[in-house]
Amino acid sequence: MTHFQRTIKRAVIVLIYLIILCAIGTAAFFLFRTKPTCTDGKRNQSEERIDCGGPCQKCEEIPKIENAQILEKSIVSSRLNTYDALVKIENPNSLFGIENLEYSFNFLDESGKIIAQKEGTSFLLPAETKYIFVFNADLVEKPVSLDFRIKSYRWQKFSEYEEPNIASYQKEFIFVSGGPEFAQLKLKIQNKSGYDFRKITTKTVLRDHQGNPVAVNETNNNDVRINEERDVVFHWSEPFAQDIDVQNIEVEEEVNVFSDENFMKKYGSPGQYDSYESN
Repeated sequence: MTHFQRTIKRAVIVLIYLIILCAIGTAAFFLFRTKPTCTDGKRNQSEERIDCGGPCQKCEEIPKIENAQILEKSIVSSRLNTYDALVKIENPNSLFGIENLEYSFNFLDESGKIIAQKEGTSFLLPAETKYIFVFNADLVEKPVSLDFRIKSYRWQKFSEYEEPNIASYQKEFIFVSGGPEFAQLKLKIQNKSGYDFRKITTKTVLRDHQGNPVAVNETNNNDVRINEERDVVFHWSEPFAQDIDVQNIEVEEEVNVFSDENFMKKYGSPGQYDSYESN
């Protein structure tokens, strides 16, 4: 047998051994492999997404969430070199809200440069339209415009949602002559919800005949029981920026249903919410 023939023979033997080893390995893989399941964290066995669809449970539909809309931005002069500001924000989603809405009010000069910034945190309930205020911003120069930025938020889905029912009525606004006050607004609120609330925030916007906001204010009522009626009084100690006739008084009630501590009786259960990251 020549050297070439011996080399071919050795190559064939090695190839046969490799084929045998591959066959044994393949058989062992299929014999001892972990069968795919609907909880293995992998997309396999014809699943539509990881562990859902195909032979697994139906995939939950990815919710379509619309962005919150800014309906109004305005600066209100409260006294010399001091300003209040308001933003009116709308949530168009009927089952999604934001528990921690981080925001900033940016006061701008004529060139668009930021001359002051005020940051804060609020919340936004499903299908809610609400005001967010900033009070007593001391500025070295008069602002020309307002820029409102939402910095951080996470949408949360309510499996069930019952809007807090807080009624307001008997509004009475007066200018005060003499004494420490300039103006006063009195009204009544009543908790018509099925829950006792630890805190209800009442907000108001006063507008002139052209619809421009001339003053804003807010106050809190604590430990308001079911069907309880409360008197609410707003005070303004400084004259408004101009001598105006208040033509429209807006009042809104704000209740944070995200906070368990705000309920003197339990509202729903921990499973009431599913969270979704927003883009």
